[in-house]
Amino acid sequence: MHQVPLAVIAAMDDELRVIRSKMSVDASLYLRPSVFVRGTYEQRPILLVRAGIGREAMERAARYLAERYKPDFCLHVGYCGGADPSLQAGDMIIANPAIDSVTGDKFEPPPSAAGRAETLLSEMGIRHRSAGIVTVDEIAREPFDKAFLGTQHEAVAIDMESATLARVCSAAGIPYVVVRAVLDPLDYEFPDLDGAVDESGNTDGIALAGRLLRRPCDLLKLPKLEYLASQARQSITSLIEAWLRQEAS
Repeated sequence: MHQVPLAVIAAMDDELRVIRSKMSVDASLYLRPSVFVRGTYEQRPILLVRAGIGREAMERAARYLAERYKPDFCLHVGYCGGADPSLQAGDMIIANPAIDSVTGDKFEPPPSAAGRAETLLSEMGIRHRSAGIVTVDEIAREPFDKAFLGTQHEAVAIDMESATLARVCSAAGIPYVVVRAVLDPLDYEFPDLDGAVDESGNTDGIALAGRLLRRPCDLLKLPKLEYLASQARQSITSLIEAWLRQEAS
């Protein structure tokens, strides 16, 4: 076992790429579709985990994380879809609770962890809420679907992994908090990228071109999607950096 003080886990490379680009890497482990990168960020120890998209990928990665590394704390970050009209791209949602849409199970983080996230976000002036995030099996593309899921599960945001991570950490006795950044606000209709993005979150250019030929209207959505992602990614990066700075103080 290689115990680490802090593990930061997300589904996709894009959610972690700024932090990853600034890390000094000691060791990398590939467990498809997951990647575990151990090293330092500005001389502070960190384990960065790209789990892969969806419940199954997250469960495999989280279980391996708990068994091999047993971190002192797990910070789960990533993108989410907005189910509340007041949310904007880059707003942060502290999952309190993380809700499993299939079982109805609800997972609340330790109050101290949720409070720490709220304090850091407030100090940085990042808009945030502590509220429910519901974990689903497929991307909710349409505004109606996002609003329906939010109402059905009393959640303000939607993702595909958080409840699974929370379940594994709770069972393993690992303190954690889930903080997701809004990628697509409620009124944004997500492009249909089915088959063009693999389980690691990476885009297949040929498959994407094929999708866009069949649905050329989605081509017009991509520039805005990249802008929205940049807003969400900036909030995620700021939170991780602030968390690490506080760990060292």
